Amino acid sequence: MVEKEISQYSLNRGEQPAIEKQLTIEVGLHYIALTETSIESASISALELFTFQKIESDWYFIFQEVRLQSILFDLPYHTKQIFLNGFEQTIIPENLYSESAAQSSLELLFGWSNMEMNTDAITLPETNLYIACQIPQSLQQMLAGTFSDTPVYNSLGKQIQLAFQRATSFSNYWLIYFYPGSFSIVSIQQQQLQTAAHFSYTCADDVVYQIVALVNTYSKPEFELKVEISGIINETDEVYTSLQKIIPDMQWQCGLPEQKILIEKNYYPLHYLLPFFNIIL
Repeated sequence: MVEKEISQYSLNRGEQPAIEKQLTIEVGLHYIALTETSIESASISALELFTFQKIESDWYFIFQEVRLQSILFDLPYHTKQIFLNGFEQTIIPENLYSESAAQSSLELLFGWSNMEMNTDAITLPETNLYIACQIPQSLQQMLAGTFSDTPVYNSLGKQIQLAFQRATSFSNYWLIYFYPGSFSIVSIQQQQLQTAAHFSYTCADDVVYQIVALVNTYSKPEFELKVEISGIINETDEVYTSLQKIIPDMQWQCGLPEQKILIEKNYYPLHYLLPFFNIIL
């Protein structure tokens, strides 16, 4: 069952034709987000978020349900791009990367599977990385058939790049995004990538378990820990209050410039939709 959870549009988005805009489609384990962006002003004029309770095997059905409920899906955009988020993945330094090495790494971490592999390059200040992820065949067939000319990227790569930008003022920096049914975390220590991972969760204890493990592994007394979070989470949620006990000084990630977000801003807190915007702006 696919449900349309969020539908936010700017009041004057109809004044600019779709041919002058870009559509970004982010595909997660439990959601699909569609974000419309003006090419000229690089501002966001619409966002739709669709969720489903579990990982479905029929991705064609999921996309058909999204298409039926979406205002944006079939518009004649100038360009489109797709981001994959949360699928089984591994990160490989550029000097060690090859397609066979990526495939072997995925098999070592997750076991052999008949899923398809997708790779995305990440450009960083001092080095380059590759993210290799494996996605269900039904999703790969869907992308190859319906979006054959559309570039496909990895959301975690954008989060890593932003974390490096934010970490320049901190010795130990974490950037955490919350999505429907999952969260991702990037840890940078002294401008070195410590971890970049995505986890599914069903309750606060699932999140606490992973965060405590990371704190014990990567948090050092000599480096003050700076943690910023954003995404589908509120201060009244059990996940938030549980995290606050572990990391009392965590803060909401700063919002984007007001002129970049043209949709109605009063329905959700500033941090709520940032992970969907950060892959674009």
